[in-house]
Amino acid sequence: MKTLICTLASKYIHSSLAPWCLFTACKSYCKHNGELKVLESTVNARQDELLKKILEEKPDAVTFSVYIWNREKTLALCKGIKEASPRTVIILGGPEVAYDCRSALEKYSFVDLVLSGEGEIILPQLLDCLSQGLSPKAIDGVSLRDKKGLIIKNEAIGQSFDYPSPYCEEYFDALGGRIAYIETSRGCPFNCAYCLSGRCGKVKFKSLTQAKKEILLLASSGTKTVKFVDRTFNCDNERAVKILRFINEGYGDKIPDGVCFHFEISADILKQDFIDEVGRAPKGALQFEIGIQSLNNATLEEIGRRSDKKRLFENIKKLVSLRNCHIHTDLIAGLPGETLQSFTDGFNECYTLGADMLQLGFLKLLHGSVLRDNISAFPCEFSKEPPYEIISTPTMSAEALRLLHTAEKELDRLHNSGRFRRTLTYIFESTGLTPFELFSFAGKAMPDTALPLDAYTDALYGILAGIEGVNRAKLRDRMIFDRLASNNSGIIPKSLFIKDSRLKKVKHRLALEYPAKKGASRNVALLYSEKRVIFCDYGKKDPVTGEYGVREVNFDFFGETFFDFDIDK
Repeated sequence: MKTLICTLASKYIHSSLAPWCLFTACKSYCKHNGELKVLESTVNARQDELLKKILEEKPDAVTFSVYIWNREKTLALCKGIKEASPRTVIILGGPEVAYDCRSALEKYSFVDLVLSGEGEIILPQLLDCLSQGLSPKAIDGVSLRDKKGLIIKNEAIGQSFDYPSPYCEEYFDALGGRIAYIETSRGCPFNCAYCLSGRCGKVKFKSLTQAKKEILLLASSGTKTVKFVDRTFNCDNERAVKILRFINEGYGDKIPDGVCFHFEISADILKQDFIDEVGRAPKGALQFEIGIQSLNNATLEEIGRRSDKKRLFENIKKLVSLRNCHIHTDLIAGLPGETLQSFTDGFNECYTLGADMLQLGFLKLLHGSVLRDNISAFPCEFSKEPPYEIISTPTMSAEALRLLHTAEKELDRLHNSGRFRRTLTYIFESTGLTPFELFSFAGKAMPDTALPLDAYTDALYGILAGIEGVNRAKLRDRMIFDRLASNNSGIIPKSLFIKDSRLKKVKHRLALEYPAKKGASRNVALLYSEKRVIFCDYGKKDPVTGEYGVREVNFDFFGETFFDFDIDK
């Protein structure tokens, strides 16, 4: 019997962990020999080419892991497989079907079996049954049709986390330098109403010995990013500190320089020894994603999320102040009880924390979540197709959510991109606007069409220059500083360019006094409102900010009368 274990990632850069967990579990646990092969692709692949590739393998069974980002493409592919090869058994698992088994089997006749729970337990048993021509209806976690109708099973969850490592030779052959994922714990100690992670029961931990071994394997694989998929990495503080210490001690030796480890943490339960260990990390070696979600107490109570705001803010500020790791914070718009005013108040507070990124996300009513299962208690409007995003709630109108989408667009381009740090600081200091006021205003003023960076910069300058309190010359200088720090093209956007014949002499003098390294490109600009020259020799970026180092020299360095004549017209 030949089985293909398939999944469709959202982008090529994202490798998939699930199929390799299934692959190695089946290799270890299946009692009856059969051929197994993993096929990874993306939702952007051509459907006809992918279908042809699968059919050429002539599989007896095909499994797919189904998520909100690949549901529609996966189902279309499965339909094509069944039409071309009716005898091929179609097996689906993953959160998009595991919590909606009945609907999947009723709506899609081409789906034969749906798995709910941990595939490492279920799939080996299922393949053994199929290889012997037996019915799998006795297997926990397998939902199917029989002559009497549907048989819907509860999810099968194991008590421990000692499954075979997914990091086999075939995995590394397929990784190809993409983002690598590692799971050192499964489950979550919290039970947030919008999330599925707490449904897996008590948190299970992989042995520290195995976790450390896998960290070294991935760090040496050629990837630049290792992402921990642990839902709350620091739920066991002592264990988390040991892992961080292991990374710190091995960095630059067993762990190559330049590899970055990404973790999802809960900041209000952070302890000082964790923060201290983060402080010892080489710059850029660690990054943290922190889910704040809401600062509205009524909302937090409704979604079953505990949060100590004072400790949350204190700990995030401590991490940000270290300046050696990238900090990413999250908010979710559209949660129960959240109003536009309460959300924007929380947004403005969170922005002051100074995180490198503040993600403004939107509630999704996921199958299996408490909010989705008890929708009568939260009579909202949401998309019935993936990703099931909220459209309106009893306390937040569709118009309000559209405004948040407008602000989100500019938040990503202005703040989260890291391209306009000094510009934003100047705007906030000179206008008194709140962060939400600025991002929503800029979002409404910006053209709807996607713009290349230079055209976007020109449009942004025009928008910001019109705000009361903004000095155009100072704005230009802040924006051109940001440009040199974030872009090595050597091109100055039209709105920021000033023709000045003195620039040639400035470059010559800088070359004598501050010679650039051989082969390095240099960009030079004059800041008229600040009476300074700035220049950047492009090399390595700062691993946390993503910026190049910009150096500054005062005008008087070039002589008292050097800048006394007019700029060329």
